[in-house]
Amino acid sequence: MTWSYLILALGILTAGCGEQIMYQRFDKSMWSNYAHMNELKTGMSKAEVLGIMGPPGTTESGDYRGGHYIVFFYLTHSMDFEESNTVRNGYTPLVFKNDRLIGIGKRDYRQAVDRPEAVGVPAGSLPWSRTQ
Repeated sequence: MTWSYLILALGILTAGCGEQIMYQRFDKSMWSNYAHMNELKTGMSKAEVLGIMGPPGTTESGDYRGGHYIVFFYLTHSMDFEESNTVRNGYTPLVFKNDRLIGIGKRDYRQAVDRPEAVGVPAGSLPWSRTQ
């Protein structure tokens, strides 16, 4: 009989908890990607990286700084934060030039796509200025 009162009390207390609870995204492939990322080394070919990581979540390519870059993005975190290597909501970029892995993470991605804030040089000391 006491158990039924306890269950009834818990039911009444939790009835008002119809609000959405926010929690970090859990995706099995996210943790798998994070673990496999430790096996990568700069200089690997795209085929070697694909053999370890599998297909990327998304890709990007373009001509920057006089070279053609291809970037693979793999989901490794549930969100971005200042000290992370992620961009675009938890995706870690793998940067390729001439079919070779040349960098992993936000800093290498920004350097490849020619964003001066990634180089670590204050914007005022660059030979050009930003416009709003």
